[in-house]
Amino acid sequence: MELDFLIKYLLNERGEDSSYVDSLSLEEKEKLYRGLVNIREPKEISNEYLKAEDKYLKSKLINVTASSSIKCLDGTNIAFWLGDITKLKVDAIVNAGNSGGTGCYLPNHNCIDNQINTFAGVRLRLACNEIMKKLRFNLETGKAIISKGYNLPCKYVIETVGPIFEGILNNKIKEELSLCYINSLKLAVKNNIRSIAFPCISTGVFGFPKKDASIIAINTVKEFLKDNDKIDKVIFSLYSKEDLDIYESNFK
Repeated sequence: MELDFLIKYLLNERGEDSSYVDSLSLEEKEKLYRGLVNIREPKEISNEYLKAEDKYLKSKLINVTASSSIKCLDGTNIAFWLGDITKLKVDAIVNAGNSGGTGCYLPNHNCIDNQINTFAGVRLRLACNEIMKKLRFNLETGKAIISKGYNLPCKYVIETVGPIFEGILNNKIKEELSLCYINSLKLAVKNNIRSIAFPCISTGVFGFPKKDASIIAINTVKEFLKDNDKIDKVIFSLYSKEDLDIYESNFK
């Protein structure tokens, strides 16, 4: 079983006992696997591991939604979709990451960065690590980088860093959030990406007020699309019904 092999590999490379793995339930194994992937530093890994990881993660690709099945709002190239962005078959998804650029290292943390890096597989972190070396491991707020999607149904993952809200909604923080969308869209155009999905950047652990963030996101994307016909569809992938209601209300 691929999952058992993956867990034992990750434990063994840490010098930890793996003899108990066979006795765990499937739920316990999945949680342990995810936690081990989350904390693993970007370093060399065997082809045997990567083949097993590909097979396991591909088997988890169920209930995938194709971007072609998501309808745009009348007269626009913009769509709203309530669902898991890691299950979206689209040219590119955007990851709301951190300044380190290599993903969330907290085991089983419930952030979009953690989910994307888990289900893409370890190669996403390895690829981002190579890019971040050139940036001295500091991805500035509003900037973006791009890599392949690996085991995700999307072709590419664009990483961007949203601003951290500290209680003051000033022009600087609004501009920083807007730049996340602009720079991600510019990377999409540069890489011939025709469809792209955004999460609600900065509205999770970074604390940006959802209503204000949605207005900035919608207006920024609208303005970008006015002057650019290279993008066929921009999907706002919304995590909750509350998010969907906010975006629909503010779009009007």
